Amino acid sequence: MASEMVSHRSLLLSERGAILGLVTVMALACAIASYTVLMMAGSDVRQGGFYEGRTESRYAAEAGLIWAMQQLWVDPYWQSAAGTTDVTVDVNGRPVNVDIIMPSCGVVAPTPCPPRSLQAKVVY
Repeated sequence: MASEMVSHRSLLLSERGAILGLVTVMALACAIASYTVLMMAGSDVRQGGFYEGRTESRYAAEAGLIWAMQQLWVDPYWQSAAGTTDVTVDVNGRPVNVDIIMPSCGVVAPTPCPPRSLQAKVVY
């Protein structure tokens, strides 16, 4: 009986470090999973900021085009001397410059002006 006790005791002493290795591997796996989740969350935040800037630029460009269409509604022969007009639009409390590009009408006042295309360029 004493020999059985010694063999069990020596068996327990030889397996003591096995649990430590298992705990270390599990801690490493949890650390890698946590790091991956953090990197994915940070990427989503950056991507959201990019889309926010894009949306603001689009709203500013649309506001500039609406302003140009209102100018044409009042005076169908309206145009700037250089073919571009700078418009300042307020987007979320910040002034944004919008360049409105419009080709000239090419005719004098009594003749109807052909349809023209408008383009807006926003530099953020």
